Amino acid sequence: MAAVILDARCVAPFVVRVRFSDGHEGEASLKPCLFDWEPARVPDLTEETRDWLRSPENFQTVRVDPETGTLAWGDVKPFSTSLVYWRVEQYRMKVTVRSKQGEVLSKLLLGGRHEVWSSPLTVGRAATNVIVVDQEGVAEHQVKVTVGGGHHPCFYVEAVEGVTTVGAKQLSTPGERCRVSAREPLLLEVGACVVDIE
Repeated sequence: MAAVILDARCVAPFVVRVRFSDGHEGEASLKPCLFDWEPARVPDLTEETRDWLRSPENFQTVRVDPETGTLAWGDVKPFSTSLVYWRVEQYRMKVTVRSKQGEVLSKLLLGGRHEVWSSPLTVGRAATNVIVVDQEGVAEHQVKVTVGGGHHPCFYVEAVEGVTTVGAKQLSTPGERCRVSAREPLLLEVGACVVDIE
């Protein structure tokens, strides 16, 4: 028997995080199915449903149909489970927090790139941050990072409070920003720690 979808939730426009019965999981971008592909490639996707799902507000109402184990919007199930399985990207973001002497303080494995980057990645002492660095010299909400740049992806690092060093640049004024190529891991110095995001 083929794997079925056990869990699904929208993590970005037209992107669903899914978990299958065989343990396969990740993010499936269905944007090409809705905007780029010929209708024959997705035979169960009618023109009316395609138009309706092109609205991010409608798309985010996705759920799993318990009888068929595939994605559903109301009673409509336009994508086969095998198509969703094939579209899954298993990318994860690794974060390592080290002391400046190199001692590993914590490691995180964050969700897929759409899930992580759909809102800024925040770093600081407060438990509400995505990356919590509960160390002396680190502000409650130290810095936030977003990704952009299209074909030439970049990290945009913005100071919130405290001092953050990014390469040779020091950010200390709230709202001050710098841009760094995302082709290499991002290293942030916060307090007496280094946060390595790859």
